[in-house]
Amino acid sequence: MIIQQDGKPQQVLAKFLNLMLNYQFGLSVLANQELNKAAMQVLTKGQHIRCTFAIQNQVIDHRQTGEALSRRGAIPLFMVLPQKMLERQHQVCDGLNNVYFCAWETAFTHTEAALQQTVAGAMDESGIGNLFDDIDNIPYAELQQRVEQRLRNLNTLPTLPEIVMRIMRLVNDPKTTTDQLEQLLCRDPSIVMKLLQVIKSPIFMAVGRKASWTLTDIIVRLGLKKVGAIAQQIKMINSLVKPEESEFDMRRFWEHSVGCAIVADRLYVKKMLQFGGTIEFNDYWIGALLHDIGKLVLGFFFWDWFDRVASQMENAGYQFRKVEAQLGDVANHERVGQLLMVNADMGESLASAVGNHHSIGEGPSPLVCLIHMADNLCKDLGLGYMEEEKGLYDERVLEALGIQESDLDAVRETLAEDAVEEVRNMVDQCL
Repeated sequence: MIIQQDGKPQQVLAKFLNLMLNYQFGLSVLANQELNKAAMQVLTKGQHIRCTFAIQNQVIDHRQTGEALSRRGAIPLFMVLPQKMLERQHQVCDGLNNVYFCAWETAFTHTEAALQQTVAGAMDESGIGNLFDDIDNIPYAELQQRVEQRLRNLNTLPTLPEIVMRIMRLVNDPKTTTDQLEQLLCRDPSIVMKLLQVIKSPIFMAVGRKASWTLTDIIVRLGLKKVGAIAQQIKMINSLVKPEESEFDMRRFWEHSVGCAIVADRLYVKKMLQFGGTIEFNDYWIGALLHDIGKLVLGFFFWDWFDRVASQMENAGYQFRKVEAQLGDVANHERVGQLLMVNADMGESLASAVGNHHSIGEGPSPLVCLIHMADNLCKDLGLGYMEEEKGLYDERVLEALGIQESDLDAVRETLAEDAVEEVRNMVDQCL
């Protein structure tokens, strides 16, 4: 429960809390502007309310209100007020249990008095765990269960289209036939139409030239997994529609994402780099395509926060991920993307690759290495979300591939000759 008065500071604080509560603790937000009505809701909804935030520009003078908002100390109550009012608020709440205080002026600082630090400590004491705790160290089945339980009612984590999931299941089943995939795709004529357009892209010149292609022709020549991955790409590009109030640049986002998929394909198929293992087309194409899906989620639902990160990037010349960390990792795009992949049951390897394409651990998998390289090479080619972004290559990936960063000059030169134009053409054909 957030009780938020009108006003710019209150709005900023409420949006920040919404972001943090959603993606760190898997909590949806119930908002109210009136203290008395909010107190009544806290009491009537019982255990459905896990914590309360009062963002006010005046002292809450009635002790009984504090008792009601914290359900007599059963849930954390956070008093978020201007610094000059905190001493008086402390006096009013003296003796109440489970009440925490934060000044507006220190809310976004890198101190123990910051709002994020205050909330994290209180949540831990109340047994409300952070979704990201040990996310890389627990079994995938347990992670799925945690995400399913905690994100069931979260409306700021979009669901992937059902047909995308059905295609994924089909192409991962070795018993799937051409007819089965064709029947599924034909249920969505828009996918078939776009596939017929995409097949003419120069990236697929190796399949040969033909005056007209049928869907059967495409599946036979390209293979089930490749057609399935492209069909999923087309559907996702056209299904994830941003809210009107968001200024998120969908065109740049998809150019970077499709660019990563195409570059990953070039790197692997043409053996421009040696990844030391077999990587399935569907895994690296969809993994590369969706590696930044967390940015899209943040850009859709928390545009003001995304814009703050992007502005800091531009001013300081840092990578998106580094700025996120500097701002407290409220909801970093890798983890948000990983949650979406787990929630959509996209598989352990894909979820891990999306969640670790910057946060490289020891002994990165071939799939993580491929997506990491494709992501950074795209930035060097001017295909980042921001055109001036440059690649930042992790030493552990370079070591796993047995190369130095200087060895990438020839790779960049080869990719620059035709990849950029092909990426933009494919985005045109998919949209």
